[in-house]
Amino acid sequence: MTPDQQAALDALRTTLRAMFGPGVVAHDFSHLERVERNATRLLEREHGDAFIVHASCLLHDLHRILERDCGHHVAPEQAETEVRRLLDAHAVDGPIATRICACIDATERYRCAGDVIDAAAMSAEQRIVRDADMLDALGAVGIARAFMFGGRLGEPLWAAEPINDTFQAGHTASIVHHFHEKLLRLHEEMLTDEGRRIALERTRLMRNYLDALREELDSSSP
Repeated sequence: MTPDQQAALDALRTTLRAMFGPGVVAHDFSHLERVERNATRLLEREHGDAFIVHASCLLHDLHRILERDCGHHVAPEQAETEVRRLLDAHAVDGPIATRICACIDATERYRCAGDVIDAAAMSAEQRIVRDADMLDALGAVGIARAFMFGGRLGEPLWAAEPINDTFQAGHTASIVHHFHEKLLRLHEEMLTDEGRRIALERTRLMRNYLDALREELDSSSP
């Protein structure tokens, strides 16, 4: 990364820290920082463009600010105009901005939601950013974030409803449903070897937690 790129990244980080306030639940600035750290780890093996990866990690949830303001799900591409405006304001040229937008778009596409994921056609940066974001939905942090976000949506802990075969963004029948419909499937979605390895470890932790939760819920039933 060049000194100018590092300066632009530092300035962008300062701007986004101010934009992401407490109303952006589970997709707050601390999430962006964790995704960055995950990406740094993956970059050691995947060798993508560091500036594009870090900028994408910082900007990938800008649409969550729109969600906070309008109260319903917003796709990442609906925030692309604002992403490009911020990049332009920080002296990032158009071709680089386009590559960053492609990375952001990849973070909201899942095989478990019926999307077609062609890993061979994706850049190293897209694979890294996508995996880095999904990793923060797994493990102990993933459990905490799931309950934070489910609580914000008013979802119950558990509901006696069938588990859907495909994941749909937005409200689910319960927070536990979200684990089964999306989170426990993410290790199969990973596109980097290191991301897959970490995801398997974190998924085992989540399964153990859900087993304990199920046991306690069953023991407290009349």
